[in-house]
Amino acid sequence: MQIGALILPDPVIALAPLAGYGDVAFRKLCREYGASLTVTEMVSAKGLVYGNEKTETLLTLAPNETPSCVQLFGSDPDCFYKAVSLPALDRFDMIDINMGCPVPKITKCGEGSALMRDAARAADIVRACVAAAKGRPVTVKHRLGLDDDHIVAPAFAARMQEAGAAAVTVHGRTAAQGYRGQADWQTIACVARETSIPVLGNGDVTSRRDALTKMQTYGCAGVAIGRGALGRPDVFADERAPLSSLLEKHLAYALAYFPEHVAVRTMRKHFCRYLAGVTGTKALRAALSTAQSAAHVRELLQQLPPL
Repeated sequence: MQIGALILPDPVIALAPLAGYGDVAFRKLCREYGASLTVTEMVSAKGLVYGNEKTETLLTLAPNETPSCVQLFGSDPDCFYKAVSLPALDRFDMIDINMGCPVPKITKCGEGSALMRDAARAADIVRACVAAAKGRPVTVKHRLGLDDDHIVAPAFAARMQEAGAAAVTVHGRTAAQGYRGQADWQTIACVARETSIPVLGNGDVTSRRDALTKMQTYGCAGVAIGRGALGRPDVFADERAPLSSLLEKHLAYALAYFPEHVAVRTMRKHFCRYLAGVTGTKALRAALSTAQSAAHVRELLQQLPPL
């Protein structure tokens, strides 16, 4: 698949941006197990422009993240232009714009999925990013619309294409749905039919086989897996990896990129995802959720039941 001047592996099964989970350690692991594209967590365009240190830490890349993609959020086209022009973003091969986040603290500022109610502003943001991107492709991730009465994805995607977007990723739910209910892949298919740029579908994909079936059935150029990868960074592979191997690698990568106390604290939510539904791990999950050191975590992981 080609997005702008970039050639991506075919088929494209990408890791969707995951706020709070998709840090560099997790992305590195997903790439290792077959993700053909990984995207940073949402990065504030305004935070970049004003030099927010916490924002800049989200820009760390793993060596295997090639091509690389950063996702920005905000609502001010001028701020996007300044952010994309920054040297800090020169290392990224692709710029993605978040127009799908339904979280109230984002939408109340006119950001995320709120941009779907203002297609003119959304198009201005795309044009600003394209103008600053130095030839790199600019893409958009959006939802079906704000609610069931406002399903605008096909027209919205066409507007983003007209503004210069090189591809779109469509989450098959409305902003009002959040992450409830089933993803509507028929509307994603409609977007794919009515645009000439690549369309990646997103929503309820839980395996590589499922992703390939979705591409064939709904005419998508690719699939982005989000929550289906939590606790399963091997979801991109043909076969499952041993749980103990995934946990050990993930912890090692987290420790390589973050101070120990940050890595251990960050891993707690991942441990809950890895062990959800695994029989006989209730006490282990509780112990891991309060562990304070990497040594203690490794000791606890020795208690994993045979799987």
